[in-house]
Amino acid sequence: MKKALCAVLAAVLTLSLLSACTGETQQEPVDLSAFAQTLRETYEFAQHLSAMDPDAEEFAKQSIEQYLPGLLDMDLEQRVICMSMMRLNNGEFSLVQTKNAQDAETVKELFQNRVDYMVGDGESPGGAWYPGPTELWRNSSRVVSHGNYVMMVVAEECGQIVDEFNALFE
Repeated sequence: MKKALCAVLAAVLTLSLLSACTGETQQEPVDLSAFAQTLRETYEFAQHLSAMDPDAEEFAKQSIEQYLPGLLDMDLEQRVICMSMMRLNNGEFSLVQTKNAQDAETVKELFQNRVDYMVGDGESPGGAWYPGPTELWRNSSRVVSHGNYVMMVVAEECGQIVDEFNALFE
């Protein structure tokens, strides 16, 4: 009887230790608006971007629907879209927090589609149109994610900005 009781107690203890090891820890939420403000204060390219608020401006809504189709249909935790309103697009960034991993993958696709559109397909010019911005979008754009947080950045300093984004999750 003692051996059986010890075996049961050992099994319960082992299972409780294993479940504690596999449990996910909750991460503190990251304020994407605050991070966007830091980018706008730190990087010159970001100072010239317009924050796109589709709830306040019809033009913003139309722009997001055109350049990131489907994004406004998603139920998101946070969304910060900063775009250039000039034809000569010399940078851009978008930050999103989704409610689940599947939506994060969808946002990554939308962001990558935006980059691909701006670069073009080699046969016809992309949305960036001019050689300088096209090279910027081709060589200095990144789409990165951490869990349900996704960022697209297009800037000469994209590597540094990605490092700052990654640091938000450490």
